[in-house]
Amino acid sequence: MQKSRIRKFPIFLALVASALLGISPQAAAHTTVDKENSTPQPAAVLTELDEIRLVFKSPLIDDGKAKISLATVREGQDIPIGETVFESSTVITASIFQTPKPGQYVIRYVVTAQDGDMNDGGYAFELYEKQDSSKTWSYLAASLGILLVVVLLLRAKPKAQRKEESGD
Repeated sequence: MQKSRIRKFPIFLALVASALLGISPQAAAHTTVDKENSTPQPAAVLTELDEIRLVFKSPLIDDGKAKISLATVREGQDIPIGETVFESSTVITASIFQTPKPGQYVIRYVVTAQDGDMNDGGYAFELYEKQDSSKTWSYLAASLGILLVVVLLLRAKPKAQRKEESGD
């Protein structure tokens, strides 16, 4: 009885090994976004955006079905962007015609992995209003101008009072 168990054990191991080897190429064919090398990065805080560039960890199939979309997080409103273009077998891009107004946005994508399966996903980022440093300098210059006028007016008043006193 024990001899039959000992003979079945190697067969069992061979079946497990072949099953694992058969699954791993299929699992490795799926792909995900390399978020560290994509633009914008997840949870990034930006002031402008002119292109979405998604880098994938494994090759994609350029079957015409790849699509990048951009939408607001709260309202789910789609933002118009350019066509999805293959830059290489692992990189797709889409141009942004005009930087969207400040707010939270989500990038969504659909691609075909090397195994022929459709993969989709997405991530969020945030746009802030670009600070115009020239406005700050304009406000500072206007404030200094007003201060200078006030000082000159205050200095002019005592001189006028002195002339009145000496004339009396």
